[in-house]
Amino acid sequence: MKKYLLFICFVLSRFSTYGFDAHVSKWYVDTSGTCYSAVLDTGINPYTLGIAANWRPARTYVYYSSRKEKDATSTQTNIRKDGTFSSFLPFFKRSTDDTLLKVAPDTSVWVWNAQSTLFNIKGFEIENKDPLGRYNAGLYGYDYTLPTAVVQNSHFREALYEGFEDYDFATNGNIVCQVSRNFDYSTFKNQFDSLNAHSGIRSIRVTKNNPVAVGANIVSQDDDSFSFTVKTAINPCAAKDTILTAIRADAKVVLPSFSPYAGKKMLVSVWVKEGAICNCATYTHADISIKTGTLTVTAVPSGNIIEGWQRIEKVIDIPSGATTFTVTFNSSSDSNVYFDDLRIHPYNANMKSYAYDPISLRLMAELDENNYASFYEYDDDGTLIRVKKETERGIKTISESRSALIKE
Repeated sequence: MKKYLLFICFVLSRFSTYGFDAHVSKWYVDTSGTCYSAVLDTGINPYTLGIAANWRPARTYVYYSSRKEKDATSTQTNIRKDGTFSSFLPFFKRSTDDTLLKVAPDTSVWVWNAQSTLFNIKGFEIENKDPLGRYNAGLYGYDYTLPTAVVQNSHFREALYEGFEDYDFATNGNIVCQVSRNFDYSTFKNQFDSLNAHSGIRSIRVTKNNPVAVGANIVSQDDDSFSFTVKTAINPCAAKDTILTAIRADAKVVLPSFSPYAGKKMLVSVWVKEGAICNCATYTHADISIKTGTLTVTAVPSGNIIEGWQRIEKVIDIPSGATTFTVTFNSSSDSNVYFDDLRIHPYNANMKSYAYDPISLRLMAELDENNYASFYEYDDDGTLIRVKKETERGIKTISESRSALIKE
């Protein structure tokens, strides 16, 4: 049976407002040893699987109205009383029977400025939007406990960061039945290299004429719709009664993986290092190829080689009829070639990504909007002692500090 990502986005209502809830059920192992999700099983209990009965913030509202004091120069200011609203309309109103409060905001004064749309298994918000329809997203790793990337002006499904860091990280002790990843390099784990890394502790090693390719699907539009099928039957013990037999969830309730939109302009960025000593201005034996639909684009390293690493960056327009998006790491060198810190996001989006130590979970590197890293170094006590910044002129130390306790 197939393995599914078990995030659920379930619409809940309370006080006539709507929110989105995302939770995960546990993995179950069938008799053949493979993993499957109970969420998409024949029948589910939405309460035991964490789909229902958990509340998350839906929207935040701000009250906009004029103040009583419009000109404070003519009269003396009374800071205890001045500054109040000239009028106020409550957000909640009582129902006709005067027993319940219901949401009934006047939209001329009550304006919402943020709406949460997706949450992950740990309850962290991973996507929101503003009234102008602009989305922001957060990507989480290390068993969904730490942010690995934050993206402005992007849907959750449009952004990707891969640093090859936390494939063996699991806080629940279950590595066999882990959920699928956005760009899943699990089949290439034997090519992960811990001796060469642009940031963090790992990169992926590519040899000559043995490319590494991973892909994703492309969607035509954003579809937030989903449904549950409720099945009932006549009670065999009491013919007049109807009983619940099953609740079925369709695949749309599963949190979307990386799947950009057709017709969108995307930015692809990755760092590369050739194992052979190169007294050159640029690497010539490594590149990446991006295939989407019938369009195939090759991107080569450019810019300065910084401490052995050079950046590859390419803008690509996804064709309107494309259905897949594939990135391939290529090497024509007789020695090993290493790739690290792959990032994909919309061209007009802004991303920052992070790498952590898998043991202490301390921040090791922060990659800025241009995929250049700031490195953080710690002493044996875990105190931050040095911050280095990657620039076009090399890696520069921008701050350093030392501290010690006086010994008697």
